Amino acid sequence: MLSLFLSFLFPRRCPICHHLLKNQQSLICPKCYQKVVFVREPACFCCGKPLENEETELCSDCRKHPKTFKKGIPLCVYNNEVRDSLAAIKYQNQKEYADFYIMEIKKRKLKQLKNLRIDLILPVPLHKRKKRKRGFNQAMLFAEGIGEILHVPASDCVLFRTKYTKPLKSLNPRERLASMEHSFWASDEVKGKRVLLVDDIYTTGATAESCTRALKAAGAEDVWVFCVAIGYGE
Repeated sequence: MLSLFLSFLFPRRCPICHHLLKNQQSLICPKCYQKVVFVREPACFCCGKPLENEETELCSDCRKHPKTFKKGIPLCVYNNEVRDSLAAIKYQNQKEYADFYIMEIKKRKLKQLKNLRIDLILPVPLHKRKKRKRGFNQAMLFAEGIGEILHVPASDCVLFRTKYTKPLKSLNPRERLASMEHSFWASDEVKGKRVLLVDDIYTTGATAESCTRALKAAGAEDVWVFCVAIGYGE
């Protein structure tokens, strides 16, 4: 009854087309669901980017810039629809849209994530200036959702962004990694633990790699990277 009452007061919108859902028990329009492309094989053995060639083991980014995290686990492809949906969460405070992606994580990635035997789930942190402006860290929404699914603690008080960096969109992979160097610090709470690092979008992996290095420096045993959306690899 409570959920019905809340859906009447605050009707859900589709995370893709943003229209009110006809079926308030659903999280997405049936037609819009077809626009979300979930990552399948073949994919990069390291970061998980979908690849066209089945014989290619690594994408060009991972070949040129080897990663220190164990493996990337992406949910879906970063197409226009998913891009706009994640932007609405981040910049328009549409936090409810995260529920759809968390539902799909549970449906599609639960077994894989359970097999990792994760001890701690951490979001890629925002700089305090950016978090203060936005009011929340979108990566923490997904970290908490995965934590509830796995019954593993999620915390945003372990990994910190110590350096404010400008947007990385205009930089090439090498410049991105250089820009992110020494941008993160992790507490010794990660010592000896198997960590799942969570972010909304994975591009070249510069941010994930910089976070992983900070976690490893603090004593983390292993680090896996989960992202909601990822681009195609070459």
